[in-house]
Amino acid sequence: MILKKPDFLKSPLEHYRSHLEVIFQDKSSVFREKSVKKKLPFVYTIVFPKTEGRPLLSFSYGLSFAPHPDQHNKIELFLQMNSEDMAWAHIVGYLSNQLRGECPFNTGEIIRIGQKISSESSLNAFVVINPDSTILQERIKDGRKSNGIQLVELLPIYEEEVLTIQRLGLAEFINRLKPNKLNPLREKI
Repeated sequence: MILKKPDFLKSPLEHYRSHLEVIFQDKSSVFREKSVKKKLPFVYTIVFPKTEGRPLLSFSYGLSFAPHPDQHNKIELFLQMNSEDMAWAHIVGYLSNQLRGECPFNTGEIIRIGQKISSESSLNAFVVINPDSTILQERIKDGRKSNGIQLVELLPIYEEEVLTIQRLGLAEFINRLKPNKLNPLREKI
């Protein structure tokens, strides 16, 4: 007989992870990172490894615990990439931990890393976008008494593409990028 933990005993992280596992019909791995901000809890990274039919997916949990005056919803970050390199997964938790409370992660926000994110690619910055999947546009429940968590996507870009985004506009940039959006070796636009 297999016993399952009752919902009322689950932590907010377990609720959040369970909700994501139901959406993707797969098991995830969880990585914990000690908070760099005093009085804030750990940051967690929930990772779904790349499969034949799905890219690597990485979700943060802990960003939503830090308030920001320009942030109107509880948000968490996610990233998707056609790669098996775990550097793509861990950058989500790292950015959440380093920038929570300081960066609102609003759509169109540019985050410069200053170095390559992964050894396989020269992508070295991010732009925050809304998820293009209707499933991920819905709020994810974490068991806390809230309206749920809104996900925003980190789209890896080349730092040189910041001017392209300003010239074309974010919507047109994403439209031109769509066929190669998840390719870590894509050409610059």
